[in-house]
Amino acid sequence: MKYLALLALTFTLVACQSTNSNEPGTTGDAETATSSGINGVYAGGSYDPATGLNGSYQPGAAGGYNAASNGDHYSNPNYGKNVVGGPNAQAKDRVIYFSYDSSAIDSRAEAIVQQHAAYLKKNPNTRILLEGHTDSRGSREYNIALGERRAISVLKLFQALGVPVSQIRIISYGEENPAVSGFSEDAYRRNRRAVIQY
Repeated sequence: MKYLALLALTFTLVACQSTNSNEPGTTGDAETATSSGINGVYAGGSYDPATGLNGSYQPGAAGGYNAASNGDHYSNPNYGKNVVGGPNAQAKDRVIYFSYDSSAIDSRAEAIVQQHAAYLKKNPNTRILLEGHTDSRGSREYNIALGERRAISVLKLFQALGVPVSQIRIISYGEENPAVSGFSEDAYRRNRRAVIQY
């Protein structure tokens, strides 16, 4: 009887096993894509509907360190000044910070988006990924939605500046990829961000 129960459990687990697929409209086993209905908006994965490929964007640098995400650029007095847009932009010039529970872009961050928009308009074949992030306060679901609102806020500013939406994809990581660990106000402030990835 134990053997039969073990065999049934094994078949059940095998039948429920996920597979990674690159077919359009599917997600891989490492991602759970949800869409808000805006083309290119996915939470928890990087499925690209234009190509039908999972993982077509590889945000961040090798080894998991991402200079644009890991730093305290907002406290830098040069944040939002002397910005150079494009893939060779300094880390401080690729992060947009937000206030607590907000998706409003301040004037210093707007200067960053303006320079990247100018670069994208001059280079129409270049695509970017906007990563929305939050601090660790709130539920996972709420933070995914807030990260999405932040990325959409930056997307709308790019659109207002004349960048076609076809050059932009967004993803919300919510609280899943913090710039820094910790539960201090400093850590929270550094994690509330959107990152521009080329």
